[in-house]
Amino acid sequence: MRTRVRFVVVALALPLLTGLSACGELQQNTQEAQEGIQQAQDRLDAGSACVQAINIANFMPNFADPQQAQADAQAKAQELQRLADQTADQTLKQNLLDVQKSVEQVASGSVTLESSAEWASAQLEKYGQVTTTCSKAIGG
Repeated sequence: MRTRVRFVVVALALPLLTGLSACGELQQNTQEAQEGIQQAQDRLDAGSACVQAINIANFMPNFADPQQAQADAQAKAQELQRLADQTADQTLKQNLLDVQKSVEQVASGSVTLESSAEWASAQLEKYGQVTTTCSKAIGG
């Protein structure tokens, strides 16, 4: 009789153990799916940040109107700071801060029409760094 009781207990416990095993696999699959979703979300976040960064970093003021150039540069510098503060990618953040420092030179009036060609060349290089970082962040 005892053997029969043990057999019944084992027979009843077997589906439970199998179910627990299946739950463990389901939990692992769910966790892997969540990680995949998070990676996709991170890429979307990087993509969104990059679109904004590229749009802001291509700033080129009209140096023929110094007052307007300074006002526009001040607004762009604030946008760059805000975006840098929100950006998780440290390389992109540093690129944005580099562009911001450059734009702040225009906002302060230290870049004039006479020195604008040199500034524009340096700014173009910084813009290239932003686009390179973004292509790596989105594609990688």
